Amino acid sequence: MLLVLATACYQLDGFFFNPTVVDAYTLGGDIVPADCQEVVSFDGEAGTLYGAWVHQPQPGDDTCEPGTRNEDAQVVVFFHGNADNLDGYWNHLEFYWQSGYEVFEFDYRGYGRSVGEPSFDGVVADGATAIAYVEDTTDLPSTDLVFLGESLGGFVVVHNLTDTPPKVLITEDMFANTQKMLDDGTDLDLPSGWFFVDNFDNVPAVHNMPPEVPYLVAHGTADDYIEPEHAEMVYKAAGATSKHLLMVDGANHNTMLETDPDTVRTWIECWITQTCPTEE
Repeated sequence: MLLVLATACYQLDGFFFNPTVVDAYTLGGDIVPADCQEVVSFDGEAGTLYGAWVHQPQPGDDTCEPGTRNEDAQVVVFFHGNADNLDGYWNHLEFYWQSGYEVFEFDYRGYGRSVGEPSFDGVVADGATAIAYVEDTTDLPSTDLVFLGESLGGFVVVHNLTDTPPKVLITEDMFANTQKMLDDGTDLDLPSGWFFVDNFDNVPAVHNMPPEVPYLVAHGTADDYIEPEHAEMVYKAAGATSKHLLMVDGANHNTMLETDPDTVRTWIECWITQTCPTEE
């Protein structure tokens, strides 16, 4: 009986991480020119981590210089979700690149080409390592960077806010905690209360976030994987002095960029520059 319970706990924690391992990344696409794409590696706690930059062309030029960022462009660090690898979220990088940003994305341990096995503490540590890498590479402190976390990526971000607060924080389709997911019956027709070894809890993390960090909580109204109530819980708990809850009408999990790109782009751009309309 104990073996059965332990196995159930292991499987459901494992369910949270669904990486795709590859020997090489595809990247590509027709939006970001090839000379503006750069695959990089850096040392992580468990071994080598891999990431990718999409650079903006240099001022007055239509081309990118290998390994060189456009210093006039805002740097966005993107933390992807629990599935696939950085290739699977390339549309996000294309979207933000089209808005004029330098964007960095990386794979947690066990994802893509990154070494190791993903875990609760491991992905948070990898997030801290990636932030330090971007700081070192750009000579910018975290307070000059934009952090954007999608789903599990939001968890990684909000658990790194105390040591490395960003210029602004944006999370998309982030869960409140795994217990709430189980209570909602998210893809699991099972009783709640004991299945996850670790409760990936974002509510206390955002409650204790540095109040000076502006926080945009974005979520799809039709998300049937992480229900919209998660966003409402996170928004209410957030300790940010400046915060906004953006509900994207009709968007399901991880589809808001396709569902209403104009609204999402408008809010992301004005949030990064802190020029959004003030709330009534």
